[in-house]
Amino acid sequence: MKKVMIPSLDMKKSISVKVDSDLTLLLSSGVYEIKKMEPRWRLRRPIILICLALTIAGIIGFGYYCPDQVCALSRRDVTSSAGLGMPSGGSDLTAGYEHDNLGKPVQQNLLANPGLSYEEVLNDDFQFDMNAHDVMVFLHIQKTGGTSFGKHLVRDLDLKRPCTCQRKKKRCYCFRPHRNENWLFSRYSTGWKCGLHADWTELTGCVDQELDKNEGETAKRRYFYITLLREPIARYLSEFRHVQRGATWKNARHWCLGRHATPDELPPCYNGE
Repeated sequence: MKKVMIPSLDMKKSISVKVDSDLTLLLSSGVYEIKKMEPRWRLRRPIILICLALTIAGIIGFGYYCPDQVCALSRRDVTSSAGLGMPSGGSDLTAGYEHDNLGKPVQQNLLANPGLSYEEVLNDDFQFDMNAHDVMVFLHIQKTGGTSFGKHLVRDLDLKRPCTCQRKKKRCYCFRPHRNENWLFSRYSTGWKCGLHADWTELTGCVDQELDKNEGETAKRRYFYITLLREPIARYLSEFRHVQRGATWKNARHWCLGRHATPDELPPCYNGE
């Protein structure tokens, strides 16, 4: 498009006509000067680039600052609040669904699999609240470095109210900032309340009752179970050498549904003593 300026005696007028180049026309009514107009696409390009940059910056900023519970693409299934294990947000005891390796939904009983999966924990907003009723439970598997790790838990954490450890004793008091209530259930904080090197089954059937007994009141707690794993062959060889040096776990108990496991339920893997 070209812009045409038409001078006259009383006023100046302008009209737009389609031409291919700059030119000047001399007509009886005056001189017409025809100039090129700036193409519209040159004006649109910076606007488009600015909008695109703002959109990208908005997406990056939203993904960085948005809380996980808002940005999560999947909503976790509601599990039983009475179930043992990781904390759950509902009290529905109905069956839920999982997916097999082919992506097909498989029905499961939530009571048989309480808590959340590892992926759900990563995608959800799980944060340990020291001021609430959250309790960290350390499942100590022998010969995995649990003794050293347990000592770090009670001695080296940067807390508002650090654990108070007694001299020459293997016991520390790990209380919440504003009240004498345990936030840690471990060997060096509460002792072997649920048995020597208690496993998952023993802990989930014991921890809540022991804390109620220890604190003299019943509370609705969220439990965060943590543990250390080790390469299995190296762990087994380490335990074997430990036993060679005279160590035993004869005091370890194996509970099944609140009672000692029978020899049929837990048969020995050797003959003799």
